[in-house]
Amino acid sequence: MMKRDMRTAYLLIAPAFLLFAGFTLYPLVWSANISLTDWDGLNAVRNFVGLDNYRQLLADPEFQQSVRVTALYVVGVTIASTVIGFALALLLQRRARTGSIYRTIFFSPVVTATVAAGVVWQLLFDPFAGLINTGLRAVGLPTENWLSDPQLALFAVGVVGVWKRVGFAMVIYAAGLSSLPVSVYEAAALDGAAGWKMLRHVTIPLMAPITSIVLITGFIDAVQVFDHIFVMTNGGPIGSTNVLSLYLYNQGFRLFNLGFASAVGWVLFAVVLVFTILQWQMRRGDHK
Repeated sequence: MMKRDMRTAYLLIAPAFLLFAGFTLYPLVWSANISLTDWDGLNAVRNFVGLDNYRQLLADPEFQQSVRVTALYVVGVTIASTVIGFALALLLQRRARTGSIYRTIFFSPVVTATVAAGVVWQLLFDPFAGLINTGLRAVGLPTENWLSDPQLALFAVGVVGVWKRVGFAMVIYAAGLSSLPVSVYEAAALDGAAGWKMLRHVTIPLMAPITSIVLITGFIDAVQVFDHIFVMTNGGPIGSTNVLSLYLYNQGFRLFNLGFASAVGWVLFAVVLVFTILQWQMRRGDHK
């Protein structure tokens, strides 16, 4: 009976596994093989070069700059979206009647098409007719070339990243806040805790597991950013927004250096894998 149930289970999961093997597992193995060659994506000949692509990658100044840009983007967007999401969740928790409406409004950027959002934000940041500079001029403040200034471009695309991410963090925090035990707050209130002390010594420590998950998922999401930066700045000006995924795209589909681009992809995969394992370990620890 058990063997027949096992055969039935294998039969039922076979279609999903075949799709996974064909569209995920096979390309993954194939890209690992390509990363060890000098293939340009056009010729049939693929010369084996071993780990040369990885050695060249680590010595490439453009790759090093791309890592720095990605690190700044990831840290800034993840921390800002986490803090703002937590603050919004706290504020909306007190609005029982209108909270669901505001949650829907703040969550809508999460499900908005990233390319479309990038186009709209590019228009908003336009130095001449953009709404942001128009507003600054209206209140007598100096305007900026947001997407053309190397000192401001990463901040501008980071604002869009926070806008896209903050709704997700808010929803996760809202779910966590609603599940906190009331008895803990009652005990803290009897001890004289209120306001900021209640938040600092009760709410924030109790939300630590949720914060860990939000931070790690935020890192995983931000390190793979591509769409809106490609639309808004295409990595410019002078590489100030050239994140790893865009660097990979340029190497593979503009310079036709598929072997080298595959090596970049595996470095990016390794970074995401590390954060995924950390998240998995934290979730296991929370369930023990």
